[in-house]
Amino acid sequence: MNCRECGQANPDDARYCLNCGSPMGTGPADEMAGSRPPDDRGAYGGFWVRVGAYLLDALIIGVPQVLAQIVISPETMVPRDPGDPMPATEVTWILVNVVVGWLYWAGMHSSQYQATLGKRVLGLRVVDYDGERISFMRATGRHFATILSGMILMIGYIMVAFTRRRQALHDLIAQTLVVRKEWLR
Repeated sequence: MNCRECGQANPDDARYCLNCGSPMGTGPADEMAGSRPPDDRGAYGGFWVRVGAYLLDALIIGVPQVLAQIVISPETMVPRDPGDPMPATEVTWILVNVVVGWLYWAGMHSSQYQATLGKRVLGLRVVDYDGERISFMRATGRHFATILSGMILMIGYIMVAFTRRRQALHDLIAQTLVVRKEWLR
């Protein structure tokens, strides 16, 4: 079945276009009128509210990580000469921080709350194109796609201000939406 809006071919049982997110005809999409992606841009988390949520999460996760590192391996907190090799303990802390961040963001986005603590405070949730909770694997892909969003001069993040459904590059890659909680029923 082809989308009426963009012409993209989609599976016959698709409720929304995989390319543009538009409802696919009548039937199941109409039955889900309360949960389909809304047309109103105000239903989505905008750029600044998402920045605020990220800053809250950075504090929530970053402060305990730094405190743990200071207590367990204070020598890794001292600047070293650029020419010196990186000690194994420093490499270990980098890996620990990457894993903890991945488990926090992917775990919280795929949890029953559908949001990190920062997003919950600001009334946001991460959903798929049907308004449903995302899987841990999709949340993992979304999390690591944020690296790409940042690598291209942060343009992947800035896209939130300009896309129809306020999606960042990593949202487009993972086929997710960040919606305001009051939109979900």
